Amino acid sequence: MRVPIPHRQGSLEVKMTPMIDVVFLLLVFFVWTSSFELPEFDLPSAIAEPPSSGTKTESTDTPPIEIFDEIVIRLISRGDAVAIEFNGQPIADISELQERLREILELGVQPPVIVDPDPSITMAETVKVYDIARAAGADRVLFAAKAES
Repeated sequence: MRVPIPHRQGSLEVKMTPMIDVVFLLLVFFVWTSSFELPEFDLPSAIAEPPSSGTKTESTDTPPIEIFDEIVIRLISRGDAVAIEFNGQPIADISELQERLREILELGVQPPVIVDPDPSITMAETVKVYDIARAAGADRVLFAAKAES
């Protein structure tokens, strides 16, 4: 007795185009649904402190560093003089401004410094404050923009 041999009509062919389409769609789906932002628990926080071990003893550590979101230097025109406000507090002169900036930046924080001049302030005064902030060690010195009316 003879064993029947199945006859094939055509050759076995694997189509690659549909498989590539499916792989591409999966890739696009996973890229779009993934999050590229850092999880909140990985970000530095002033609230989070490492757990203390054992009993609490008297600490001689330095006080915690105050976190600055941003430093706003406002230039206000008062007659012929230019008044300076540092985060809402009046500053006597440019040297006091430079000293305050230097003290904050020596803490190791790098908040953005925003220079907000009144429209009547000259560009020379604005650039002078910009240069003082850069000389004090600020990495990011920005200019405030007024909304167009």
